[in-house]
Amino acid sequence: MKIYNRDKNTLDAARERISFIFDEFEEVNVSVSSGKDSTVLYHLCLQEAVRRGRKIIVFFQDQEAEYQSSIDLIKVMMSNKNVIPAWYQVPVYMTNSTSTEDYFLYAWGENEQHVREKDPLAIHSIEESYPKRFYEFFRWYEKKNPKAAYLVGLRAEESLTRFRAVTKFAGYKGIRWSSMDGDVKKFYPLYDWTVYDVWKFIYDYNLPYNKIYDLMFKANYSIYSGMRVSNLIHEKSYKCLVDLPKFEPETYNKLCKRISGIATASRYASEKLVFSNKKLPIHYKTWKEFRDFLLFNLPNMEHQQKFINRFENQEKNERTYQAQVGQLLINDYENSRPFDTKMNEKKEKIKEKWMQIL
Repeated sequence: MKIYNRDKNTLDAARERISFIFDEFEEVNVSVSSGKDSTVLYHLCLQEAVRRGRKIIVFFQDQEAEYQSSIDLIKVMMSNKNVIPAWYQVPVYMTNSTSTEDYFLYAWGENEQHVREKDPLAIHSIEESYPKRFYEFFRWYEKKNPKAAYLVGLRAEESLTRFRAVTKFAGYKGIRWSSMDGDVKKFYPLYDWTVYDVWKFIYDYNLPYNKIYDLMFKANYSIYSGMRVSNLIHEKSYKCLVDLPKFEPETYNKLCKRISGIATASRYASEKLVFSNKKLPIHYKTWKEFRDFLLFNLPNMEHQQKFINRFENQEKNERTYQAQVGQLLINDYENSRPFDTKMNEKKEKIKEKWMQIL
């Protein structure tokens, strides 16, 4: 564990933060994904709840296109007697980055053949109107009870963007490891943990964890950036489909039957042929030309217009066009994988300078 001083490490600091949250709030919501970070957060909060004779609400939005190993762990988490399950298996639209035909997976849609059976511990329907997109659903859930504390296993080590998201502005009562979204109070007790802290805690307490990590480790995935657990088909995770037939063949077969594009992504997601913008195809002279070809041949006119509107406000240079190609190739019309156009402009100027010198 990282040492703050002679008397405190990151584990001690996290426990102090969680104890403070329990002192301040009657209702504590813990968001889990079955990933290593949320697993640690879950168990730290569970330990505090047991110590106080209380319960925690555990939130999981099941996106259907999940590892079976993830669902196995979620079942264990939700079955604890000190847990109030908020496991949602309700119809929502999930972006499908693997296909230009099926833009969405209508996860848990009515009268559809699902990847797996709904779990009896989960919530299967909501009587009131609710948003049917992932992030909007998450915000809707939080705003239903603004008096609660919402805990997320976000760590600043993973990226500078996450570091800024946690520490840029003081949140609840001026706390830097929290944030406010209107009346909603969010907390990040693990924000300063390293990946080593996470795995050490899991090892020291012999905790159950997502067994997909074992397969990733054996396949030489990076412990820093490669071992990620999430929905299998969105903009930031579709490359995991390359190893899905080897890791979980039954899950792979079910996904292939459920939605189009899975087999293609499994074959090409790790290569520079279909989903990559690393190399300009030989039939095009510029990235702008290739970008325009993709943009104006999109089958969905609504998505095309969203791309056009966003691209019009971005820098006009080849690096930006190349980045735009990357978004078009994975149907990222919602800008889930944004890029820094100012940085592209800076790189272009540096390149021009050295071209003149050389």
